[in-house]
Amino acid sequence: MVLGSTGTMKGMRHLVSLTLVALLVTSVIACVPTASVPESTPSATSPTQTSSPSAAQSITVSAIPIPARISVSDSAITSSAGALLLFQLSGDTRLRAITFDGGVSGTLPGQVPANTLWLQSAYGAPYLVGSTIYDRNARSLGAIPWSVPTVSPAWSTEGTSLCAAVPEGPTTRSAMRLEQFTLGQQPRVIGTGFTNYSDNAGFPVLVCDSTTDRIITAVFGQGIAFARLWVFRLSNGSLVRAAERPAGVVGAWVAANHDGSLLAESVRMTNAGPWMTRVMRADDGTQVATIDGFVTQGFSGDGELVVGTLGANRVAIIEWRTGRIVWNATGQYGGFRAEPNGKRLAVGVGFFGGSDQRDVYLVAAEGSAILLPASVHASLRY
Repeated sequence: MVLGSTGTMKGMRHLVSLTLVALLVTSVIACVPTASVPESTPSATSPTQTSSPSAAQSITVSAIPIPARISVSDSAITSSAGALLLFQLSGDTRLRAITFDGGVSGTLPGQVPANTLWLQSAYGAPYLVGSTIYDRNARSLGAIPWSVPTVSPAWSTEGTSLCAAVPEGPTTRSAMRLEQFTLGQQPRVIGTGFTNYSDNAGFPVLVCDSTTDRIITAVFGQGIAFARLWVFRLSNGSLVRAAERPAGVVGAWVAANHDGSLLAESVRMTNAGPWMTRVMRADDGTQVATIDGFVTQGFSGDGELVVGTLGANRVAIIEWRTGRIVWNATGQYGGFRAEPNGKRLAVGVGFFGGSDQRDVYLVAAEGSAILLPASVHASLRY
């Protein structure tokens, strides 16, 4: 999903505390409600070329040794290029950053007070703290135009705007609209009336990408039960495709890659039955691969890998075209963040006694990993 999370964030579905994320992920593994993709008219645009459909991939798991934890620098970070993962050490309000290869780390000027929502963009900055946007030097760039407890904003792929599904009013059955807020401008309405608001559901934006002219939003009952999604053109709000869960499916989840060209729909047919991921083209629902026994939570930045859960207590990164496991670790899934346009992933694993603390691994393309200090709070998506 398209959510950022950290430390002890409160009051939002899809931008929630890690404690709540733990509960949601447990529900996804155990009993997540359903999702599906009906047939529809293909769009003329197909941003990503994909392989032809393949048979379900069989998963063979070999445990990978847990790496030693790395030390991170207390100095101001000096790297001026590339993507950064933002995080905090336990009990420390200073905002820190590390490159996805772990080679450079340090502190940023900004701080995030306890119990405050924060969400980084794809490259680390700008980032959102509460309702205020900051640049890398902790200078305020202005406030978002939405009420955070009601609206779940998501950064655009390029990090120059935020997109959100916004109710006309905070009451059930209010019409929903899609908006894009570009820094320094008034929010732009993309489309309206595609669904109605419910205070018992979440309305995340899964993708907002101007390069492919796509915005994808969905509705999840209780924040975890995928019900329906819509693929729109970002430029004019025209509907490319709508999809909803099929009858007879008892568990489901859905995730999108960074440019909105691919969806990964994870389903199971019975409460005790196995999960299966179907990778498909977002614009027309054409299936291009399946992975048995796996719940997909997200894609790598290049769209070639998926990250998610194997069974009830293992997190894995898988090459979806072949089913090859690139990396895995024992524990509950705890969120991810993808290196833009690359294969490296930051992956959260494990919750401790119901707290919002977890291990965060930085996983390289070939499957090697480094482990951040214990109990960090990172700006991960789940």
